[in-house]
Amino acid sequence: MKILFLYNNDCALELLNSIKDLGHETVAYSERLTVDFIKEGGFDLAVSYTYRYILTDELINALKGNVVNIHNAYLPYNRGADPNLWSLVEGTPRGVTLHYISAGLDKGDIIAQRLVTEGDGKTLKSSYDNLDKNAKEMFLEAFKDYDKWNELRHAPSGSGTYHSLKDGEKIKSVITSYDMKISDFLEALKA
Repeated sequence: MKILFLYNNDCALELLNSIKDLGHETVAYSERLTVDFIKEGGFDLAVSYTYRYILTDELINALKGNVVNIHNAYLPYNRGADPNLWSLVEGTPRGVTLHYISAGLDKGDIIAQRLVTEGDGKTLKSSYDNLDKNAKEMFLEAFKDYDKWNELRHAPSGSGTYHSLKDGEKIKSVITSYDMKISDFLEALKA
């Protein structure tokens, strides 16, 4: 299978290498996609993990709708930016989700999800790292059943929550370092 792997954070490269190790031709891409690039590539599947650009309907259609996203949130909660931070701030369910990309941001049909309730560590970084680890494990587990993804897909239930990059500016303003203790982060937000 020829897979387009969309990413912008080096933490995603471990997953890229795992997919390659499974014997798939994989093209890593971190720039803004174009329809011409997609058509020239002849991809069977596109996987987005940490990719910063929103895919338009035109791009999704060029990929024949076979494009999925790995989101470090338990959708429909914490759609959009900074899901790790918002789950801590709002106490929403924490987890990771593999879903098809659709026109609505993080609203596509869900293929697989995993609640992440233990082992978050004590710092913002260890909390993010735990979600990252679980996201990669969940994807690789779900990828074993790739031929069943259409059967597994289902719409997210409930309205959940959404946060933009702008929403995150206030909560990020209190972060002195991502090694900051979660308890200190939450206390700083109260001040």
